[in-house]
Amino acid sequence: MTMLSVLIMFLAAFTALAVPVPTQRNLVNFVDNRVRVGAQALPVKAQEKVFKIYPELKSAPPAYRNHYYCPLAPAAVVVGYILGPALSALAVGIFLFLGLAGPFFGVHAFAGGGGLSYCYEPGFGYLLALIPTAFVAGMITRGKRTSLSQLLGVAGGLTVTHLCGLMYLFGSVLVSYLINGNSAALSWQPWVFELARNMTWYPLPFDVIAAIALIGIGFPFRWLASTLSAPDIARSASAAEPNDA
Repeated sequence: MTMLSVLIMFLAAFTALAVPVPTQRNLVNFVDNRVRVGAQALPVKAQEKVFKIYPELKSAPPAYRNHYYCPLAPAAVVVGYILGPALSALAVGIFLFLGLAGPFFGVHAFAGGGGLSYCYEPGFGYLLALIPTAFVAGMITRGKRTSLSQLLGVAGGLTVTHLCGLMYLFGSVLVSYLINGNSAALSWQPWVFELARNMTWYPLPFDVIAAIALIGIGFPFRWLASTLSAPDIARSASAAEPNDA
């Protein structure tokens, strides 16, 4: 299951979903666009009825902005949920090692190719944060199946992701400034606040939605992981369930 979890991280790393930028106006335009496009795709007779009631749907759909979303943080949360704190941290650590050292062996685990040059990328702190993200999510949900524990696992894990990512982002700028005495020593330094918005504020709502959805479908894998690691305990628990009822 550990290697399966590494594969889950690989899959998430190579997944890029076009999602609307989560600002109020843009989301309103997105919904309006989808409604108008849907109405204009109806058969002619159905269109006539709909347009008679809602004539404003005839006009051109409004434009909205998309950005690409990569669900690595939710993947780390669900890996923590499946494997527990220790094994999930190991699985995510293997994924990061392959991403950083893999190019030396012809393995490219990250969508951008990977390699040690990632250490200088503004989002590297978010990658490092995946290890404590999985650990915290695993700690919170270990031995629990309640909806509350799952929500707390999502909240705790994603909080760790974005706090660590922001600390690395702004810490890199501060250290670079103190060492180099130059406010633009890093190529991305002048846009640090825009990067913080793009890597935390914009993806956070989708992180929450994706993490909740993945945890919702992750229980069979969690049960399988616990059965493979401790089959005697799993059989005892299954045998005890009818008596408890």
